[in-house]
This record gives sequence, C-alpha cells and structure tokens, in this order.
Amino acid sequence: MQKNVETNQVKFIERIKQAFPPNLSLVNELADLLEISTDSAYRRIRSETTFSFDEIIKLCNQYKISFDSFCLNESGSVNFNYTLLLSSIESFKEYISGILDDMKQIGKVQDKEIIYAAEDIPIFHLFKFPELAAFKMFYWMKSVLNVPEFDGKKYNSQLVDESIMNDGKQILDIYTRTPCTEIWSDRTISSIIKQIDYYFESGLFSGKADALRLCDILSDAIKDIQGQAERSTKASVAGFENNFVLYKSDVEMGNNCILVNAAGIKNVYLRHHTFNSMVSSNAAFCSETEQWLKGLMKKSTLISGVDERQRYQYFRNAQDKIENLKKKIA
Repeated sequence: MQKNVETNQVKFIERIKQAFPPNLSLVNELADLLEISTDSAYRRIRSETTFSFDEIIKLCNQYKISFDSFCLNESGSVNFNYTLLLSSIESFKEYISGILDDMKQIGKVQDKEIIYAAEDIPIFHLFKFPELAAFKMFYWMKSVLNVPEFDGKKYNSQLVDESIMNDGKQILDIYTRTPCTEIWSDRTISSIIKQIDYYFESGLFSGKADALRLCDILSDAIKDIQGQAERSTKASVAGFENNFVLYKSDVEMGNNCILVNAAGIKNVYLRHHTFNSMVSSNAAFCSETEQWLKGLMKKSTLISGVDERQRYQYFRNAQDKIENLKKKIA
C-alpha cells in the first residue's frame, strides 16, 4: 500500500513539474502555497510525507491538474476541464493564450508527441501565414462568437488584436519543433475554402481583391504543407527530421480530436461548439482515444514521405477547389 502511495505521489509531483515555471523554485513554491516549511516541502517532493487531501486540492487548483487521471476509472465516468468562450475579444485572447500555455508545457518535455484528427486545418499551420490566420481569427470572433465589436464590420486583418498574432507566432515555433501525426480528410481543407466563399457571398470583404488575395495565400499555405509532408518534417533546420506524419482519411471524423503524450502523461483535447475546449487526462479515456486514433490511421492512407501519387492527388484536389473559388470571385 505504501509503495503505491509513493508511486502515485511521484507521478503527481511530475505532473506539477510539467506545469511549473522553470525559473521558480519548486520547494519554495510548495512551501508558500501549502503554508509549510521548506523541509516539509522537500519531504513531500521525496515522497517521505504524503500530501493531505486539502493539499492535493490546492495543488490541483493552482496548476490546473485533474486528479481524475490518477484514479482507477471503473465507474465509466470521465471528468473534463471545460473552457467556455464568451462573446468578447478578451475571452478569445485568453483562448489563444491558453493554447500557448499548453504548448509551452509540451515544449518543455523531451519525449512528446501530438496526434491530431483534424476536421479543419490545425491552427498551428495557419500562423505561418499571418493574414490567413487573421482571417480565421476574424471569422471565429465575428461569425461564431458574435463579438459586438465586429458587428457591421467587414473583414480587416487590422481588427485582429496584435497580441493574438504574437501568441500565434510562439505557438507556431513550438509546434514546428514538436513531433506530430495528423489525420486529414477531404473536409479538412474545404472548411476554410467554404468560409472564404461565405464571406464573399455575404459581402463581408471590402472588395474582390481581398477575397482573391486570401485564396492566393491559402494556395501558398497548401503548397507549404504539401512540402512538409513530402519531407516528413515541419522544421527547416536540422535536428527535427521525421517530426511530421500525415494521413488522409476517407472516414469522416466528426470533430477535432487531439491526443498529447508528454513524457508518458496523456491528455485528450476535444472541440465542443466549434472551438470550446474539453480536456481530460483520465487514463482509461486517453487510452481508448489513442486506440481509436490508431485504428483511424490503419484505415487511412499515409501521404507523407513515401506515397507521392496519393499526396499529389490530395493536395491537387484542394488547389482545384481554390482555383474554382477564384474563378467564381473574379
């Protein structure tokens, strides 16, 4: 029994370290938060003294840890952390900032992987093309969140807060260095094409030139992602070879689903109501999700690295859709 307690406490401390700012002292932080001496904090870190129930609650709240992940799941219930976006620019800024915080935690770990079943182009890719990312941010805030400041406004990249784009650059940097397996379908790229078309049809561009420019930038983004798939890497520098695996699925996925494995600690991110975030570290749920994702890969076609014909056809089909939209706009 004592051995199990020690093992669980070691895992709990490791989870805290993942969420802990590297420039601070863990011992001093625990001592201050739990109102104990530094010697008592050391004993807890070494698992010589077990955390009390109240201390566990404080630590879980402080570092946003789901204690559910450390429990056996025999009841079939799963706990989620749920991030609800409000109809405000500040709420959206916090949403992007939250993605950055999560990516920073992942980036600190040596052994890590992201598996992403994508209903639309993962936001990471878009930040490499700032105006395309700005359009997506504008679309989400105006047409999904109904942010009042965007009422009656046509698309203008300058209306997207600079802090959102700055956070996006940092997200892109960490993503580029993180090993990822992504599963796309025909709908993955079609989603943003339909959004540009919808804004054109609704008169939400200042003119045809804005819509056509976005189409051209999207075309460049697709070429760039195709190149990443061909090279099997997202990075342009040495040391990050074979960190990008891309599958093309003929099975409709129904939702964005992300599995993060960082040093053996797994989290599942699900999208709810477009992009509200539901996150669970429940071991049984994460394991089941991983098996679903691996099963989806087996039914999909690997289009990164080796299969040049399938890769060309997939991205050529996307480029044809963009060209058709450009003809419609022109």
